[in-house]
Amino acid sequence: MPATFGVKLDETTQQRLRAVAKGLDRAPHWVIKKALLDYLDREENALKEREEDEARWRRFQETGRAIEQERVMLWLDALATGRGEPCPE
Repeated sequence: MPATFGVKLDETTQQRLRAVAKGLDRAPHWVIKKALLDYLDREENALKEREEDEARWRRFQETGRAIEQERVMLWLDALATGRGEPCPE
């Protein structure tokens, strides 16, 4: 069920919001909702990546296993030239 949240904006921010909404031929509500959804997507992805990085670091600390930089660089070079080689393990 949708809920309404109040956000206090200073006059300058309100003017900017109205100008962007007008330029997009959209309502200020639409601009705010779009901006919030885009922000949440970015932050959720960043949190997921951070959790994955922390899990990798813990795994490295436990096992001491890592991929040699030379192998990674060769793989990245292959990707850059369009060759879809599997990630080295």
